[in-house]
Amino acid sequence: MRIGHISDFHLRDALPGSSAVATRRSREMPEKIARAIDRFRAEGVDWVAVTGDLVDHPFEDMHSPENLERGEADLLLVRSLLDTLSCPIFVLYGNHDHPLLFRRVFSMQPDGVDVGAFRVFCFYDEEGTGHVPVRVGTELERFDRALSEEGPKQIHLQHYLVHPEHNRGYPHTYGTADWLKQSLQRSGNVHLLLSGHYHPGVLSQEEGGIHYAVAPAFCEAPHRFALYECDENRMQARWLQVD
Repeated sequence: MRIGHISDFHLRDALPGSSAVATRRSREMPEKIARAIDRFRAEGVDWVAVTGDLVDHPFEDMHSPENLERGEADLLLVRSLLDTLSCPIFVLYGNHDHPLLFRRVFSMQPDGVDVGAFRVFCFYDEEGTGHVPVRVGTELERFDRALSEEGPKQIHLQHYLVHPEHNRGYPHTYGTADWLKQSLQRSGNVHLLLSGHYHPGVLSQEEGGIHYAVAPAFCEAPHRFALYECDENRMQARWLQVD
């Protein structure tokens, strides 16, 4: 199976300005996303994971009528770009997205979806106190149910990192990451976890029989994204880029 993975657009088009971080090329994203999608199409991917921070929604006045209208327009733009792919696409929101607007524009995946030999689960988590990612409530219940399911090997998608730990300067990793890893390994059900959020990315690491990969932030040069070749016994990863 061939999987495309892209993350952290921090797009602004209808929203004014750009990201507060100068290296995030928010206003260049529509054209560069289209080019990445062309590459996915040329590579013949079976499905694509988009792991959050689609839009760089302003934190100040985030609920103002103007920002809500423009933020929704930007999410619709992202969806229109992704819809040009004919394969299945799984999309998450991140900490820079507006969750309510995301739910208006994108379909949530409350259950696992079988794609080829795998069952794909999307987890819609949030930041907690001190910006530490948390998996609680409904998402934790869904996680527990997934790990107890019988069926195909699983692939889990989430914006935040379960492994490896990257918390220097900003907490990118779940506060309960050790417990999450132990639960995943005990289940024996999970082959691969895909995340975003940590902008340098992690090509692929294996621990306890599970592969962990983090897509680099597409918004930052050289605008990289990931391609994985995997079956139930192996995982090969490489990064592509749009200059």
